[in-house]
Amino acid sequence: MAWPIKNLLTFKMMEHSAWYSGSTEVLANFYHSTLASIYTGLQYNLDYRDSFWGRQIANKAEIMVHVPIAGDIAEVSANLLFSEPPIIKISEAYGESATQGYKNAQEEMANMLTDSGFYRKILEASETCAAMGGAFIKLAWDRELSEYPIPVIMQIDNAIPVFKFGILQSVIFWREIGKSDNGNKVYRLLEEYVAGAINYTLYSGSEDRLGIQIDLAQMPEFTYGLQDTITTGVDELLAIYVPNVLPNRLVRSSCMGRSDFSGVEGLMDRLDEVFSSWMKDIALSQAKIHIPDQYLQKGSDGVSRYNLDQMLYQKLDMDPTIEGDKITPIQFAIRSEDFERTAINLVDRIVTSAGYSPQSFGLNISGRAESGTALNIRERKSFATKAKKQIYWQSGLIDLVRKMILLYNAQLSPKIRIDENVTINVSFSDSVMNDSAELSGTVKMLAEAQSASISTRIRMLHPEWSDDQVAQEKSEIQEESGTLPVVDPDMV
Repeated sequence: MAWPIKNLLTFKMMEHSAWYSGSTEVLANFYHSTLASIYTGLQYNLDYRDSFWGRQIANKAEIMVHVPIAGDIAEVSANLLFSEPPIIKISEAYGESATQGYKNAQEEMANMLTDSGFYRKILEASETCAAMGGAFIKLAWDRELSEYPIPVIMQIDNAIPVFKFGILQSVIFWREIGKSDNGNKVYRLLEEYVAGAINYTLYSGSEDRLGIQIDLAQMPEFTYGLQDTITTGVDELLAIYVPNVLPNRLVRSSCMGRSDFSGVEGLMDRLDEVFSSWMKDIALSQAKIHIPDQYLQKGSDGVSRYNLDQMLYQKLDMDPTIEGDKITPIQFAIRSEDFERTAINLVDRIVTSAGYSPQSFGLNISGRAESGTALNIRERKSFATKAKKQIYWQSGLIDLVRKMILLYNAQLSPKIRIDENVTINVSFSDSVMNDSAELSGTVKMLAEAQSASISTRIRMLHPEWSDDQVAQEKSEIQEESGTLPVVDPDMV
């Protein structure tokens, strides 16, 4: 079979990957040489030759500038989601009915998430998710490396998933692991995740063909310790897929997510063209002078030169009124304001179409110092996009944490003893710091209106506190204010 699989979605993944790389070489190579090979066998007639990066560069000295706006968009998306780690709890470990067993499980789960690098992994995955349209995270284990399951990020353009009613059923992760000495053979390792098992297969093929299956032992340097089938001990698929945003506008029936770059590739291309033209203007505006031949001095090599640093000159017998006998300075004007306005307008269009407020990228914020409420209003579009993405990430993280616990108990150390029906809760931190005066005023009004309990008001001020901390703070407030519950003496 042809490899990699060619369709419109895989083409767009390669295009978005090129923009996300931020490399002029990768962009130029994609639009110049990769396009021809990708379109072989496709039924789409998309012509990129008129785009800025699609033009053949005849002059190697041509100024080509790339603005890494794509990487900025992906980074802003990740920062909005996980610049502060999400709060993950076992619901049964909190409240009046919480047992010591669930509290111990909560503590051990917190250690597992911290020591396994869970939080930095999801931060990394969220950035590639925004760029590529989705992210895969698989679970691995190695007793020599870690006492906990290890979350591993797998790139979406090296995965072949199978969905049923939008639910991931299986997935094959593949990678090239080597080539023959003459380059005719390409070896690829395929890793298939299914419920309860992981299957490994090795193929020998060519640059554009998967080839035939061969024994794992033929490439021991890459397949050491692997078996054809590894039983996980968990009757579930040890991998999750988190879409960036759905639906995918290119193929609406697809379960693959939509990249933040989808639909703005042309605008990003034009932004690079504007900046390149701007830099060309600067290069052309360098001061130059035209001088008569008589001003030049011929050197020993026969080349005529003009010494700009010379201070004393011999007076020449020339008519100073003749135009051709004068030194004529030439310096072109730089159209900085025109280029700047165009570039800023393009950036504004790009980030707005990607689902963010321009202010999230430092535009239109000069001289502003705003409270949390004003900031929420100004960046409403960014926060709306963030809330939409949180819906997909919340369900994905709950599934991932639950599978980590199951794998931990099955393969490593059964310390987190919980019921199968236990509830795992994931809540996201607010990325906007509310003004303390504004927040305290809100709490005061709620207290005066008697519309919120002491516990609710404490949680508004300290959302990160546990139930025990809230209870302790409530007791101290009641003791200081003299509002502790009093026992009715008649009842005694």
